[in-house]
Amino acid sequence: MIFLDSFYTLNNIENDGENLTFHLTIDPAHAIFNGHFPGNPVTPGVVQIEMIKELLSLHYQRPIQLKSMSNCKFLSILNPEENKDIQVKIKQVATDEQGLKISGNIEANGLLFLKIQAEYGF
Repeated sequence: MIFLDSFYTLNNIENDGENLTFHLTIDPAHAIFNGHFPGNPVTPGVVQIEMIKELLSLHYQRPIQLKSMSNCKFLSILNPEENKDIQVKIKQVATDEQGLKISGNIEANGLLFLKIQAEYGF
């Protein structure tokens, strides 16, 4: 895991069998924000996508690789000084022994930052 316990902390997981909700806190003092961007921190999109992969790996307790993304939209800037407590919501569309398909988003306080539809392999 690249970012777990350094860039973000996992506070809680909700699982109703089909939907996963991860409650996270982003560290606004993390070194990544020194270059992205000083005085106006923006969570890079690639970091948001990696966080989803890490959370899925944690949930399934095995390494997971992103195979394809059919849709990915960044809808708002994720500034950790304004929204450090976020939720990553993932709906498991299909799962088999080879991997899974998901749709998900990252949000906080009614604000949507990222929407994604992707396929991951085990």
